[in-house]
Amino acid sequence: MPVKMHQVSYFLALCEEQNFTRAAKRCGVAQPSLTRAIQQLEQEFGNRLFERNNTTVRLTDLGTLVRPDFEQIDRAAARVTQNVAKFLTSPPVKHDSRAMEVIMRALVVSVIAVVLVITALAIRPAPHATAAAPDQARVQVDPYALHSRVNTKTLPDQGVRDLY
Repeated sequence: MPVKMHQVSYFLALCEEQNFTRAAKRCGVAQPSLTRAIQQLEQEFGNRLFERNNTTVRLTDLGTLVRPDFEQIDRAAARVTQNVAKFLTSPPVKHDSRAMEVIMRALVVSVIAVVLVITALAIRPAPHATAAAPDQARVQVDPYALHSRVNTKTLPDQGVRDLY
């Protein structure tokens, strides 16, 4: 059984009051209810949190160990309660539907523009491997000059049928 918030509150009140009756009064519950909650907590932990006698109530070593964590839990719960109260008492935020529409349209136009740019970059043809970079000198080849350098007598004889 997990620790309940009321057990945390009862534990902290008993730490400060060091008396079951005063702690119960402080928490607004009957003393048997507070006692039962502390006993359930001790049963859950498997050890006593308080040493009790006829005149005093004191923390045990286990009680001293868990007290800082219970105090932190209590502070966090108080912050939550304050934040909720502040939220509920603050005026609601009104959204201008016309402004939201303008923002949404601008967002859609921006997204479409980005998609178009990405698409254009993706389908742009890649530069040819033989194309020279603009800063490199280009070599001009004259096909007639190549033809004049070839010795046709050294080429093998081919018939017209060999070309097909």
